[in-house]
Amino acid sequence: MLNNQIIVTDDGLDACAHRNDHGVIDAALLAGAEWQQLRERSARAGGATKARLIKCAKCWLKYGSEQWLSPKVNHVGTRILAHQAGEGRADHDYEPVETPEHRAYNNRAFRIGDDEGYNPRKEAWASNMKTRADVLLTGTLAIAYEHQHSPFSATGRYSAPERTRLATAVGRTPMWHATSDKVRGQVPILRTDGGLPPQVIENPNYRHEFRGGVYRIEIYTCDVRWGHECPDGKFSGCGKPHARGQVTAANLDDIIRGAPVAKFMPMYDVQVIRAPRFFWTDAASYVQYLAYVGAPLELAPQPGGALLDKQASRRGLRSGHSQSKEAQLEALREQAVVLSRPKDPAPVPPAAATAVSRPTDGSCSHWVGAERRYCRESVGVRHYLPGMRCPAHTPARLKGQPEPPEMPGWGAGSRGDRQ
Repeated sequence: MLNNQIIVTDDGLDACAHRNDHGVIDAALLAGAEWQQLRERSARAGGATKARLIKCAKCWLKYGSEQWLSPKVNHVGTRILAHQAGEGRADHDYEPVETPEHRAYNNRAFRIGDDEGYNPRKEAWASNMKTRADVLLTGTLAIAYEHQHSPFSATGRYSAPERTRLATAVGRTPMWHATSDKVRGQVPILRTDGGLPPQVIENPNYRHEFRGGVYRIEIYTCDVRWGHECPDGKFSGCGKPHARGQVTAANLDDIIRGAPVAKFMPMYDVQVIRAPRFFWTDAASYVQYLAYVGAPLELAPQPGGALLDKQASRRGLRSGHSQSKEAQLEALREQAVVLSRPKDPAPVPPAAATAVSRPTDGSCSHWVGAERRYCRESVGVRHYLPGMRCPAHTPARLKGQPEPPEMPGWGAGSRGDRQ
């Protein structure tokens, strides 16, 4: 509810009991009976402009403009207080509504970014002041983490694609995360279980497993075995490389840690079988998709010097199983690459070429944001909750606090597990 700060002009309504010192009511906190009373009184009076019952507090207090609101409920049951057509201000200052769940997920993302050295910032506005990230994590990529707890607006200005476009225009990669099935949009959305208390959400030992939004991509050659799901409708197989999605075992913390260093990438409107059009994937899958599916296919030489467009299908050039057509298909099969075990490494696109592998050899895995690299120090390394850390990058040292003293019964390497 964007216009949730209101002023009710009828002192006899129950909603007026929630006024603050300035006479403003937060409509998002009204009980069901109070909200229904507002709707019925407005409807009996003939609409917002005739009733003059609900005034936009932001327009009145900040701009001195008297704007009347209509109380509505959309198709998914969400309360809406809408300006009249043509009266909404382009520079309207909306009051953000932050639920305890929303705050807890932002705190978790901030803590992970702080442990990894991504210089996290909450409520980080872009330089052009057109987009704001709940938590901004800066590594090789600038990740704008957004926990979306309410459905996206259907209007162009606040829709998911438009907000994603605005963030991308200033060099940010949006990371949408939702726990409600009502949050839908034409963007990649990470989905985890909802209904968790804030204490569980912020618990570093709790794994937030995905219900959707993350897939691993497998590249395969379309032959007679897979012709039944060929995107080109070739039941006998088209001989082209295709992509299909596989469920991944990653969790929310993995994506938040890996996305700033391009270990996970968003996919927009892609052609992947058994997967939605928009999702997140790992860097290896991202590279393979661009190499075999996303990049334009070249023309394949045919016997006699003729050229055949590999994108052409039986629907376009010919129909049936003629000998000439089978000869063309056979030539395509000769040109097909065995993708299960590629001999040559796949070309790395610019976005994925900057990916940095997290150390797995026991060295320090702290991300040095200023130098855009992992520390990788191997002397005096201990295991902590964020991972392996050298003496210069322990959780206590990064927070400017003294190291906890050794206690009886703590073996070598066990002190950090208690921080």
